[in-house]
Amino acid sequence: MNTSQLECFVTLAGTLNFVKTADLLGLTQPAVSKQIRAIEDELGATLFHRTSRSVSLTPVGEQFLPEATDMLNIFNRSKDWIRSYTGENRNPLRIGYSDPLVMQLLSVLLKNYLSSWPETIITPEFVCDQTDANLSRLQKGQLDCVLAIKDPSFDNSDFLFTTLQNCGFLCGVAMSHPLASGYLQDPTKKPEITTEELWPYRQIVAIPPYMLRKYFSRSRQLLPVNDEVDNIFCSNINEAYALILSGIGYSMIPEYLNVEHPEVLYLKWVESAQAPFGVYHRKTGSRKDTLARFLRIAGEYYSAQIRS
Repeated sequence: MNTSQLECFVTLAGTLNFVKTADLLGLTQPAVSKQIRAIEDELGATLFHRTSRSVSLTPVGEQFLPEATDMLNIFNRSKDWIRSYTGENRNPLRIGYSDPLVMQLLSVLLKNYLSSWPETIITPEFVCDQTDANLSRLQKGQLDCVLAIKDPSFDNSDFLFTTLQNCGFLCGVAMSHPLASGYLQDPTKKPEITTEELWPYRQIVAIPPYMLRKYFSRSRQLLPVNDEVDNIFCSNINEAYALILSGIGYSMIPEYLNVEHPEVLYLKWVESAQAPFGVYHRKTGSRKDTLARFLRIAGEYYSAQIRS
């Protein structure tokens, strides 16, 4: 069964006239008859009652008509989609990221992109997953770039990492939490905190599971995690914010995911390590390449942030 046969069947079911069907499809009447016979032979059923004066659907033909119409519509939609996908004006940009909060950054970057090149038709596609999974997709050609903290374990000379920001950690805590009380009572107090001050309190640890073994260590001071406290673990900062606002504990927020909120106090962690945040990507082909333009916009955005 092919789409030409389906098209003949669906059209004839609408006209119930071989001559009209042939005219509509630009075929001869014998050609339409041949297509109908072929589909009936394949299905092993008669779809039309034919007499010298009339054509009508059989009960099997009536039941098959909606399914044939659906198959034809799916094919036509797919054909249109593939044509648009491979069209010269389409510029897909497949972006991987690990935290839903990154979408706020992406909305700004894409807005700036369209402002700089309003004539460009860009088609963004997003994948939210852990960084290691997205890097695997990048290597397979399923993504064009991945926004992430640099992963020292990723080593592939075919790809580059463009640093956007050397990112530290801020301690995010609800205004109602004991850690915030001293700063609320004394507005002149410098908004920073040490590991020793954090140590007695429950932490909301927002680290992707695959990274826990690397970063769950006080001695490295990437995150000050006290094993003797009943900490909470979640997989992304978006979840951590919900728990922060509940007053359950504090969380270490990477600077690039810092979101202003009237009920959250941010304290600079004095011993914070710096981790590069940026974009993993394939090597760009030209200045007009969609990815190259995106990298340029991202770089300009973070340069402006640093200057301000």
